[in-house]
Amino acid sequence: MRILVVEDEVRLARQIAAALTEAGHDPITVYDGESALDRALQSSFDLIIIDVGLPGIDGFEVLRRLRSQHGANRVLMLTARGEVKDRITGLQLGADDYLPKPFAMPELVARVRALGRRYAEEPMLSLHVADLVLDLVDHRVHRGGRLIELSTRELTLLKILMREPGRVFTRTELCERVWEHPHEYDTKLVEVFIGRLRKKIGDPPLIRTVRHVGYAIRESS
Repeated sequence: MRILVVEDEVRLARQIAAALTEAGHDPITVYDGESALDRALQSSFDLIIIDVGLPGIDGFEVLRRLRSQHGANRVLMLTARGEVKDRITGLQLGADDYLPKPFAMPELVARVRALGRRYAEEPMLSLHVADLVLDLVDHRVHRGGRLIELSTRELTLLKILMREPGRVFTRTELCERVWEHPHEYDTKLVEVFIGRLRKKIGDPPLIRTVRHVGYAIRESS
C-alpha cells in the first residue's frame, strides 16, 4: 500500500518507514500537520498514519480537515495519550484504528496489514510512463520489450518517480526515501543514481532535471 506517515519525531518516522518498506509497502514521510494536509490532498494514499501530538496543527485537526474535504483515506492514529476520551475523539473524527505509544513495530505493521484486508482493493500490478514499464510483482523493468537490469536502489528510486509521473521530487526527499540512514548519503549521490538510470533507460529521455529543485519523470515531448 502507498502510505503517508505523519510523525514529528524524525527518528521514529524513519523507523516506521523502514518497517513498512520491509513489509512491502511504499511509505512517504512528513513531519508536521501542514505538510500532511498538503500531501494528502495532492496525492492518493491507501493509508495515512497520523501522530496526534504534532506541532502546530495536531493530528486530530489534520484528521478533521481531511474528513471535511471528503477524504476517504484509511487513517491509523498514533498517540501517547492513554485516556479513553482521546481514543474516542479520534474514532469519532473518522479514524479507522489507533495505536498507543510506545508500540512494537511488528504490531504497527500488523495493524496496517489488517486495515489493508479490511479495505481490500484491486492491487496495482505495474507502473507505466510512456513505453517504460515497471512490474511491481516481479520487480522487472522493460522499455520497448527490452529488459533493463537495475540495482535495488536504482529500482527503488525509479519506483518513487514512476508512482507520481510529472511530480518534481527534491534531491533531499529522494535521499530520505531511498536511503534509510542520513550518514549513508548526500544529495550528490542522487545525481549519480539519476545518471545511471538515464543511461540504462535510454532515449528518448524520460527523467528530467528541474533546475535548482530536483527531478521528475514524464513522457518525452
